[in-house]
Amino acid sequence: MNTLRATALAALLALLGACAARPPAVPVEPWQVRSEQLAAVAEWQARGRLSLTSSADSVQGSFEWRQRPDWVEIRFRGPVGLGGLFVYGPPGELTAIGRDGERTLLGDPEVDLEGLFGFGLPVQSLPYWLLGMADSRYRQAWEFDAFGRPDSLMQRGWQLHYTGWRELGGQLLPRRVDLTGENLSIRIVLDRWSPGLDEP
Repeated sequence: MNTLRATALAALLALLGACAARPPAVPVEPWQVRSEQLAAVAEWQARGRLSLTSSADSVQGSFEWRQRPDWVEIRFRGPVGLGGLFVYGPPGELTAIGRDGERTLLGDPEVDLEGLFGFGLPVQSLPYWLLGMADSRYRQAWEFDAFGRPDSLMQRGWQLHYTGWRELGGQLLPRRVDLTGENLSIRIVLDRWSPGLDEP
């Protein structure tokens, strides 16, 4: 191999290595503007995996989340504690169906879900957090990484840490978020996004 060809090959390999290491594109506008754009996405669906760890128990499972302005469906599948739990209904009138098929109207979704299967999930704020947004109804404290993407969020007594991103439909969306509360740690891996945000 002559010197010119070897130099060109080395340059190409260096370029490919840089491309492989490059993170998803960083929005040029401030994150607040990005959040407003995401808030305008009225309908979306996500699938993924989650693990819940408390001082008393630890479980893993999968979930599907379908969000519309007037309707929500959240389905958890997994071992005892998560298996067969289905939450659905208008945002203000959610109903839960457990493995036994019994329906429970959730007056306070977060408190009632904790009573049903032992874990207090912050379901009222999760639709925002899964999109990489803060819940605008509560105070928020953001920290950003070196690329201008959210690294962590403190809100409602929960510490959120975002550890991966993907760009879909022109939007930057989380791949994984870790949540730490007073008595519960949650790890959520988002494997798939669909309607309203383009599939991966």
